[in-house]
Amino acid sequence: MSAMTAVTGGWDDDRGAATVVAAAMIGVLTLLLATVLVLGAAVATRHRAAVAADLAALAGAAEGVRGQQAGCERARVLAARNGGELRACTWQGWELEVDVVSTCGCLPVADSTTVRARAGPVVKVMR
Repeated sequence: MSAMTAVTGGWDDDRGAATVVAAAMIGVLTLLLATVLVLGAAVATRHRAAVAADLAALAGAAEGVRGQQAGCERARVLAARNGGELRACTWQGWELEVDVVSTCGCLPVADSTTVRARAGPVVKVMR
């Protein structure tokens, strides 16, 4: 028997292999969890931007009876209150179209999303 076999058990000894496999599995699961969390945060940011854009467009269209400038200002305020930033505010007749940008902060690059929403004039629908 050689000195290597007596001390370490040789190359055929697989003691400690489970530790290496467990450590690799923990690393893979950690990476998978981080990916799911980042994607979830990105989807949540997209939904927040959509809500901000929808509310900004509705509020701006309602305020549009006082003028286009007043409608765009109201849309900007509501977008900011909902965590977004108004990038564009355009009127086409009585319809207001807004672009709202929201930032996730969860990705090193391209972590902002832009959502466009449109709202028309507010009319009385109830009798």
